[in-house]
Amino acid sequence: MRIAIATENASLSMSGEAGLPLYYFDRLRARNVDVWMVCHERVRNELRERYPDDQIFQKIYFIKDSWLQIFIFKVGAWVPFRIRDMILGQLIYMITQSRARKLVKKLVKEFEIELVYSPTPISSKAPSFMYNVGAPVVIGPMCGGLDFPPAFRYLESPATRLSTYLGRVAAEVLNWLIPGKLQAEVLLVANDRTAKALPRGCKGKVYEVVESGVDLNLWQPSERPEPHPDRPTRFVYMARFVDQKGIPFLVEAFKQVAERTNSILELIGSGELMEATQAQVATLQLQDRVNFYGWLPLKQAADLIRECDVYMVPAIRDCGGCAMLEAMAIGMPVIAANWAGPGDYADSSCGILVDPTSKEDFVNGLAEAMIRLAESPELRQRMSKASIERVRTSYFDWDSKVERVIEVFEETIAQNQPEPAISHPKPAVQS
Repeated sequence: MRIAIATENASLSMSGEAGLPLYYFDRLRARNVDVWMVCHERVRNELRERYPDDQIFQKIYFIKDSWLQIFIFKVGAWVPFRIRDMILGQLIYMITQSRARKLVKKLVKEFEIELVYSPTPISSKAPSFMYNVGAPVVIGPMCGGLDFPPAFRYLESPATRLSTYLGRVAAEVLNWLIPGKLQAEVLLVANDRTAKALPRGCKGKVYEVVESGVDLNLWQPSERPEPHPDRPTRFVYMARFVDQKGIPFLVEAFKQVAERTNSILELIGSGELMEATQAQVATLQLQDRVNFYGWLPLKQAADLIRECDVYMVPAIRDCGGCAMLEAMAIGMPVIAANWAGPGDYADSSCGILVDPTSKEDFVNGLAEAMIRLAESPELRQRMSKASIERVRTSYFDWDSKVERVIEVFEETIAQNQPEPAISHPKPAVQS
């Protein structure tokens, strides 16, 4: 099988989805798939260090910025950030991808590549330039199409809601102009919500594959802390301090928990609500029960999480949840909002899901769940084992995800093989 991965960035030093192409590139090669990759020049040095073997590195092709992109970038220094990010940045990206399409098309012809795979961007609405490249195209897994729960729509201003609506309308138009998703043979989606959010007019077959993943080689199960009457139960949160992650509701809920149990809340991360959260903790007089760590290096954060008892995911608008899956992989029980990604990943065996039906019910539900687990070490132990099992049996780990994606590749290639020519015997010549 010969596969070309087309992406913008392929990097583990960048945040978010930039690392996804590398997970696929490495695991496909480990399964003896012949794989090439096309990405931007900005990651060349990192990939050269990652792949010192020339036989591997020479199968990675880089797109350099054109003079036009450099000019647009320089102009961007003189305009407001939002315009630079939303308009000029997207224009630079689109130029890169249009040039990547030409290169992919050339590689398909030169190396007889059987399938082009585009794992990023993961947005269901983002247009794809991978069309008419000479091979079937698979895009995803994608996620998206997510709104706040109805009771929490107040967190979005009318202007924000309007801009979201206009952005989705604009995305529909862009996808008709740049029809990669409309013409792709296969579209991988994280869930039914994402499938419904795909651009109208998509013709490809839709498969459901979880978007997030966990590397079980890095996140091995660990012994849970031994319960002791004098030892506080430690709840841990690791995410940005923003509205959609639910941090204000978690702190409010913890007030009830602190009054009834010997518990500590560990907060890892930062963001626009950091100062407001610190003020909220002070107002609720929880300074001696809540610890702020800011952003920690990954290993340091992982070590701290392993020392804790329960992983908290109060996010009310989160499509995925890699950090949550990593916590589950090491054996953490979870308490999560029963909405979108976190609600899809956990179940009653490994955690407690709280319905975000209203702010009051959500806060009280989080508090009740925390108190329940704080008072029951036995339940925490059962959920710990169930978390490990759920990650390993639900396509949440990278190896099983890649195996599933390879199955899709094989099926897609088989369906796109040209029909063998049928030879008809010549009629016998009558003498």
